[in-house]
Amino acid sequence: REFEDAIDDCTSCTTNCNEHSINSGSVHAWDEGVAFYTGSLEGPAYGGNSNGKLLYRLAEKRCVNFGTCLASGTGATGTSQVNAALFELFDHGRDWLQQGRCSSVRPLVDQIVSLMTVPLVQGALRYAYLNSEPGENMASPKNAAEGATFSAAVLPLVHHCNTASAAVVSDNLKFGLFPTGGDAVIAARYSDFAAVKAAFEDVYACLGITCAQVGGLTQAIDAGAAAAAACAHQSAVIAGYVPGSDVTQHNRIDLDQKEIEAALKASPVDFTLAKTRYTVGGNSKTAAPYRTLQGFSTSAQAKMYDGCPGCPYKTYAAFYEYYGSHTYADDWVSAALDANDHTFPTGKHGPNTFSTLGDAARIEAVKKGTAYLNVWMYTVREFEDAIDDCTSCTTNC
Repeated sequence: REFEDAIDDCTSCTTNCNEHSINSGSVHAWDEGVAFYTGSLEGPAYGGNSNGKLLYRLAEKRCVNFGTCLASGTGATGTSQVNAALFELFDHGRDWLQQGRCSSVRPLVDQIVSLMTVPLVQGALRYAYLNSEPGENMASPKNAAEGATFSAAVLPLVHHCNTASAAVVSDNLKFGLFPTGGDAVIAARYSDFAAVKAAFEDVYACLGITCAQVGGLTQAIDAGAAAAAACAHQSAVIAGYVPGSDVTQHNRIDLDQKEIEAALKASPVDFTLAKTRYTVGGNSKTAAPYRTLQGFSTSAQAKMYDGCPGCPYKTYAAFYEYYGSHTYADDWVSAALDANDHTFPTGKHGPNTFSTLGDAARIEAVKKGTAYLNVWMYTVREFEDAIDDCTSCTTNC
């Protein structure tokens, strides 16, 4: 609330404004948010103090449980990655509010909310595991109560993302499930840890958090250890975007582009190597045949015009209508690579006499063509395909 209030103060100044900030009260509200998050018991030093009682200390405790300490998020001890990242954002927010950069702070608050959610998810997962079976330090009324409380703190966000996931979490962690009498061995009363973990993981992307940030419950033992490991279905954050799936290899397509540009920058220009990387690839996918920039265009008709539930995709159809070629992007790039003259079937935007235009023109036609013709359209194709998958799912939904 205090971080939101800081933005309100910043944008709605009426009194007590100063020359540096639209409203000096905005910085005070921001400071209040940090104060409430941390509490006085953490003291002045980085890393806080184990006597702390509030959210800062929770992040420190959970990083030990899940192996997400240190700035890398891979440590078993040390300051939690969550707190390290949060305090960097806290610093930016304070400074930007003082400078009157109110609109810049909104994205920070969104990131802060996501990071503050991580220890709550970790807490719910920890107690879902502890309440999943009988045994010493396992299922108990106390642990059940902690699981119910941690889940209560995060369930509205989960429900906002996916009502089914929220139902699974609540059904397994709400108060009253663990018996306190003689029927303590009734297995049906225990949490289904795997179901709770899967339900949370389904909404990580929506919550703005990642598998790596949550980590794996290192305190899980025996058969539970593998089940409690960090999920691996999700790529690393992409320029601030949190993927909901693993697109690591897809994301590497720019390495082909980088190598093409390096070949074009060589002296003398190595069009042969540039063409090999364009047509064969080498970086996107773990083994041959690789994903290629050329393939983005040569597969276009099947993937964007004829063979998809939503075909023809309207953006691609506009390009096909204009150029008269389903492979218009590859036509352009390949002609430039080979120094061949080229004219589109419709006659528009041509002729392109790459045989006589010289190396400088060919280099730009290739370098810009691969990125802005091939990749641009295939990017749009993936968004269209996502809608197709959503509306026409038959398997692996």
